[in-house]
Amino acid sequence: MPKQNTSIAPTGFVERTIAQAFPGWALKRSISRMGLEHARSYDAAKVGRRTSGWTANGGSANAELGEGLARIRNRARDTIRNNEYAKRAVGVYGSNVVGYGISIVPANKAEQLSYAAWGNSLDCDADGTCNLAGLVKLIVTERFGAGEVLIRRRWRKASDGYAIPMQIQVLEADHLDEHKTGPLGNGNYCILGKEYDLLGTCVAYWLFPEHPGEVTGWRSSSLVSKRVPASEIIHYYKRDRPSAVRGVSELAVSLMRYRDLSDWHDAELVRKKMEACVMAIISSDKPDKALGLSSSNGIEKMRPGLIARIGASEQVTFNNPPPSGAGGEFSRFELHALAVGSGITYGQLTGDMSQSNFSSNRMGLIEFRALIEQEQWLHLVPQVLQPIRKWWREAAALAGVKLGDQAADAYTMPAKPQVDPLKDTMTSKESVRGGFTTVSEVLRERGTTLDAYIVERQAELAKLQAAGLVLDTDAATSELGLTGLDILKTPPDA
Repeated sequence: MPKQNTSIAPTGFVERTIAQAFPGWALKRSISRMGLEHARSYDAAKVGRRTSGWTANGGSANAELGEGLARIRNRARDTIRNNEYAKRAVGVYGSNVVGYGISIVPANKAEQLSYAAWGNSLDCDADGTCNLAGLVKLIVTERFGAGEVLIRRRWRKASDGYAIPMQIQVLEADHLDEHKTGPLGNGNYCILGKEYDLLGTCVAYWLFPEHPGEVTGWRSSSLVSKRVPASEIIHYYKRDRPSAVRGVSELAVSLMRYRDLSDWHDAELVRKKMEACVMAIISSDKPDKALGLSSSNGIEKMRPGLIARIGASEQVTFNNPPPSGAGGEFSRFELHALAVGSGITYGQLTGDMSQSNFSSNRMGLIEFRALIEQEQWLHLVPQVLQPIRKWWREAAALAGVKLGDQAADAYTMPAKPQVDPLKDTMTSKESVRGGFTTVSEVLRERGTTLDAYIVERQAELAKLQAAGLVLDTDAATSELGLTGLDILKTPPDA
């Protein structure tokens, strides 16, 4: 048998023997060994003392979640309910993403007025408690805390009396039957409650009619999931891995740290209370009965000014517990880690600005605003706002509303808080003058649009001029030294 020329020289007696007898097999062994050595050139791929306890599975995103999906969600909600920092993180995130509402302005005037009337009223909410801005705020905060949220379209009859025969209902992710996994009789398959066809397209959701944890439980069929077409559901979650079909709480990475820090704070509080309790201990060599004391001399609870008698001898001593450290540095370190894990700054999480100056605070807000804009434009708009607009247009068409082109919709995010209003205003002014930006862009950063500004500005100037008032902001009149009354008296062709 002729030898096969391998570019990889075999080493060792065994390898040389194998190479002589089975050259092809020897080549494969050498290539595999070489690939393993290359892999181990990464420290993270090495096997040794430092990595002996490092176990990492290679399952898909859905396999890693498994039964842990509900547990993470429930623990996140428990943390938000009982931990002030977690509650603060959710509030900060929601107020910056949504603020007082995201403005959606259709290009068609009739559609614009009808959509604004629907969104500003409680008619848009199936529960009748929020307008559209309030629903979007609820959707964003629920996604942040629980990891995902469902939005369901509810059609209404003409007899219900709604101008637009459609409402939206916000549902917690608990309604989605995560135990519904595997092949179905129609040829499709389910993954954690979501039904897919053979092309991998989500075609339906399997939902419980009632929340599985509802205390009333008055419906016997509430624990039996029903199939709902995907066209009636918006599933809002952040897909961190390509294979993920469900979302995980933004607090998941920090839940253990939140809990440990809370336990530490409780322990430190108890310790400080004990240090503050000055206690006198009186002992006596007389029998307990002579002192009128019971036979049980134990102390189960410390309180300020406590005097305890323990018998045995006649002397008085005072407790002197060793002082505990302030623990401020440790607490700040942990809170910094929680802020990073929650995606907000340390100052936003704690309200403590003593550890930051103007420059550091500004840099932190710049990075935070970038994350907020990603959430707004990459997730919230395409996953929630645009599908809701599509639903509304389908319902509005049935109601006879004249529709325009949805592609012409203008989205205006809430105004960004200004760190230094004077400097920020001067920067915007000089940028517009220099041609580096537009007035429209500056107005969008302030939470309004050019059209809305023009309408409001014209109305304001008309009132000022009618009252005979001229402000230095009205350059057309102030530079000429005219008053509003002069303008009104001036002929139009003058």
